[in-house]
Amino acid sequence: MNQEALILDLMLRIRTLETSARTGVDTTSIGITLVMTELADIRSEMRQDLAALGDELAGLRRHMNEHLTALRCEMLHWPGALQQPGDQLAGREPTHL
Repeated sequence: MNQEALILDLMLRIRTLETSARTGVDTTSIGITLVMTELADIRSEMRQDLAALGDELAGLRRHMNEHLTALRCEMLHWPGALQQPGDQLAGREPTHL
């Protein structure tokens, strides 16, 4: 929400409260209504932020997957990086986690 819209919203709230005080309308019910409206706005903003965060995480996953794929392809071309001689593998004890 930009600053101008926020200021206009606050001015509208002040006018509503001043008018209700003059006409004898219960200001508590107006205050509750204003709070409920503000809560609905906050919920809406949070939903949008969470959706944007989900999109960012999906993009990060794709980006990291691309880098991992490129690294794996590059490692295939490194001599001996992924291959070990059979005699070294045979001499090893199996490792258990």
